[in-house]
This record gives sequence, structure tokens and C-alpha cells, in this order.
Amino acid sequence: MTTRKTEPSRSLTRTVLMVLAIFTLSFLATAANATCFDQGRGTGPAIPSALLAKMAGSSTTSHGSIVGLWHATYTTSDGQPFQESYDVWHRDGTEMETANVNPITGNVCVGVWKQVGTDVHLHHVGWGFDTAGNLIGGFTVDDVLVLGNHGNAYSGSFDFKQYDTAGNLLMEVTGTIAATRIGLD
Repeated sequence: MTTRKTEPSRSLTRTVLMVLAIFTLSFLATAANATCFDQGRGTGPAIPSALLAKMAGSSTTSHGSIVGLWHATYTTSDGQPFQESYDVWHRDGTEMETANVNPITGNVCVGVWKQVGTDVHLHHVGWGFDTAGNLIGGFTVDDVLVLGNHGNAYSGSFDFKQYDTAGNLLMEVTGTIAATRIGLD
């Protein structure tokens, strides 16, 4: 009787461990092909030149505020492209981002922010999925940013951490962010 209960339990444990090992190896092999921070950059569509021109010439009445719509580019600490996104910062201290990655792996993320002196601190959260749509676990991104160019650009650093569903750290990537405000002419 004990053998019957133990054997299925062992089989389930082995299956779960094997699945976790496969997910972990897929992260290493594909460099975290998950969440808003997908490593498959370069495969997404290019930003239309008309939109780039608007971004370069945009102006805003809130020069000292991060509130608004932005085009952000993330680069890893070893100089590799990490992600590109559109990011919306709200006056109430919330933020939402949509990335140029496969929506199956997760391309919408949310966060909370606050200004601390001249820096803007963002704590960003989301869910990561594999390419089959299975939940990998949650992730966090912590940014420290500084506004520049009369409030029409920001730059700073990011720290991305992907966790499994049990809360174990699977991967961490750090790097820099550069963003340009998108406005009306």
C-alpha cells in the first residue's frame, strides 16, 4: 500500500523536476525568451520613420515629469540589445509597458514609480511564459532613471530578474535604458 502511494508521488516529482530542468535549459539556450524582456529582439518590426521623426521633434508642457508616452531601448551590460518598448507613465505613480516581443511569451508589463530627488525609481512586475504559453513564473525589473533633454529623454539602469513559480531566481540581467518622449507636434 505504501509503495502504491510513493511510486506515483516519485513519478510526479521526477516529471516536475524534468519540466523545470527543460525550462531552465531553454532559458539558458534562448537567453530568456520570456516576458516583456524577450531576447528575440531584432525580429520585431521596425518603428516607422514618421513616428521616429515625431519622437525626435516632440515637445511637452511637463518638462520636469516622466509622465507621458515613451519609446525605450534596453541594452545589456555587455552591450547587447535586450528589448524595445513603448512605455506609458501615469501621474498616479503607475506605469504600463508593451514590448516588441511575442505576446505568447508576455509583452505587457506594469509597474509603480516615484521620483526620489532627481532620480525616478520604477519597480516593474509581470508574468513570463514559454513559447507554448505555459507559465514560467513572475519577473521584476527595477530601474533608476534620470530625465534629460528638457524632459524629452531619460536614461538609466535596469535590473531584470526572472523567477520560477516557486519564487526561485532563474536569471538576472542588468544594463542600461535610453528613452525618447513621444508627443504631439
